[in-house]
Amino acid sequence: MTTKDKNISKEFGEFLSSPEVIPPLALRDSILSTVQKDLNPSGTQVFLRVIGVHTVVSLFSLSICSQFGLQSFKIFDAMNWAMSYVGHAYCMAFCGLLYLGISALALSLLLKPEDVRVLRQHRFLQVTLLSGVSLGVFLCLGAQILLIPGALWITGAIIGGVSTLELGWLVRSKFRRQLVFGT
Repeated sequence: MTTKDKNISKEFGEFLSSPEVIPPLALRDSILSTVQKDLNPSGTQVFLRVIGVHTVVSLFSLSICSQFGLQSFKIFDAMNWAMSYVGHAYCMAFCGLLYLGISALALSLLLKPEDVRVLRQHRFLQVTLLSGVSLGVFLCLGAQILLIPGALWITGAIIGGVSTLELGWLVRSKFRRQLVFGT
């Protein structure tokens, strides 16, 4: 045992043998309340964070695949490429999958673990709401959305959002396990 380990062991022994200090009730309750709130965020708080991340990620995804004719930056348009290979119907589903999939992957990697836990508990609700909000924004920006293509887009968005959220969480969990436990 090194000198440093002996010192740590000695300090820990002193800590264990020290008299118990009871904090004031108000302080204890305040700390416990703060910890409770931090570890269990509300679904509304998480959704607001989701909207923030989704807004930033949307600028990127709209630059590579236009949605209903809307494109943020004209870098590359995967929509034209996909339409030429798979047709309009599958393209709409693929565009929705890509659009929300990229956001969900970013969410699973960027949000705090507590937020992702809440997001995963209500994944279908959160992803469906995010899809609806996205379509609403597209409509406000002047997109012309028909019923069948819109339904295909929503279906692809929900499938892509839920599946990449789970995939991102698995990758993050595996990375964290390796980092912490080395397994």
